[in-house]
Amino acid sequence: SRAISIQGRYNATEWGIDGQSATRAIAIGGRFMGGHTLIIEAMDGQMTWDGQAILQEFPSSFMAEDIVSAHYHELQEPIDKAETHRPIHGLDLDLPFGVRVRVNRWAKHLDVLIAMRPQVGGQDGHCGNLNLDASDDTLELISDRMNLRVSAQD
Repeated sequence: SRAISIQGRYNATEWGIDGQSATRAIAIGGRFMGGHTLIIEAMDGQMTWDGQAILQEFPSSFMAEDIVSAHYHELQEPIDKAETHRPIHGLDLDLPFGVRVRVNRWAKHLDVLIAMRPQVGGQDGHCGNLNLDASDDTLELISDRMNLRVSAQD
């Protein structure tokens, strides 16, 4: 959507199959974040709010104004049911506009689950456009609708 920006950084990992990449980090920003940026990286990286390290202890919590409530804690179930490693380092984010994000932080990648209501004017991204028509959410059709590469300044 125009107000919400959630971007992913992807890289190959040793567990990738046929050159597939995994999510290495996500950045959350846009108008709905009031000009702030939250970055979540895999465990070999860090978590930052406007460039300052946050959530350095496990478990821990972080709150900023009425924008973000973050809880970094152990989860009982992973997003990816194939993951068998424990503990599961989970991050639950409550953000404006009812956006909720759950992240599993692993050694070299993230698993991410985003829940949000349909946005006025629509939305689109890596997982589709939330129009309840899965047939238009193929990689080819998403690529036709948007540039899947994030510019260096973003």
